[in-house]
Amino acid sequence: MADAPAHARVRGLFFQLAEQAVQARSPELLAVWRAVSGARSRWPFLMYPLRAFIREQAVAAVLLDEEDPGGALARMWRVTPRLSPLIRAEAFMRYLAKRKPEEALTWLGQNRRMMVDYGEWRVEMTGPRSAALYFVDEYVWMEHSQVGGLTGTLERCGVSPVVTAELDTPYCGRLMARWE
Repeated sequence: MADAPAHARVRGLFFQLAEQAVQARSPELLAVWRAVSGARSRWPFLMYPLRAFIREQAVAAVLLDEEDPGGALARMWRVTPRLSPLIRAEAFMRYLAKRKPEEALTWLGQNRRMMVDYGEWRVEMTGPRSAALYFVDEYVWMEHSQVGGLTGTLERCGVSPVVTAELDTPYCGRLMARWE
């Protein structure tokens, strides 16, 4: 967490991923998660500190599966979140379902700044059914959260994906995706 820049921000709606996963597991666990992580309510459209986001995600992952917190992160990011009454995640997922994977990936690469204000993403189509997403200064676990998120996105496009992470450093690397 200390490596993440103090100025880095994440859109408020993504904070709800951890809260919803903990709530789904156990309403009683939600109070524990809030007390341990310092979680609080956030406006979906505002930007909030990345460090707080990482802390809340990490605490949720350990509470959800202390044997495999990375797997808990991947599962948390793979499902369709109920992000906000104001944001219809289901409508966005229906939008993705009407798109080819290439279009969805291109949209993600072009709209990163709608989600976070740090680092870089670059999408490269590596074949007719494969792509690489390059990350620079990505502090949210590429090998767990980002793999889960990309897997879920591609599944919503109606394909069966295989997504793997290749790390060059703890915060730089790529996701390699292929699909049928």
